[in-house]
Amino acid sequence: MQLSDLLSAMENELGSEPHVMKLLSKLKEEAVFEHANNKNFAMKEGTIPAKYKLLISIAVSAGLGDSKCTETYARVARRKGVAVDEIMEALLISRFIKATTVMSAASKTMEFLIEDK
Repeated sequence: MQLSDLLSAMENELGSEPHVMKLLSKLKEEAVFEHANNKNFAMKEGTIPAKYKLLISIAVSAGLGDSKCTETYARVARRKGVAVDEIMEALLISRFIKATTVMSAASKTMEFLIEDK
């Protein structure tokens, strides 16, 4: 497969230009192919249905604070029929998990504060 074909396939799936991949292709062409191979491996049919993999991708991207990836995965999910309510639920779960990591990260501080009362 040629780079132009790969970028075109990405554009078809996304419904818009794969801007980051186009930038990467100008700097290290083989990295675009590696990215596509990794995506194909992670998203191939398996135990977890494709819809759930997209919802996981949305939640993880949001939890990591990457708005570009979150929007990209949401666009792909919508193009594949995932409901807005399902995407919103994934985002709310991500928000909850992010909040629990804040509290978990602060556990030693809370122990200190309890002892220091």
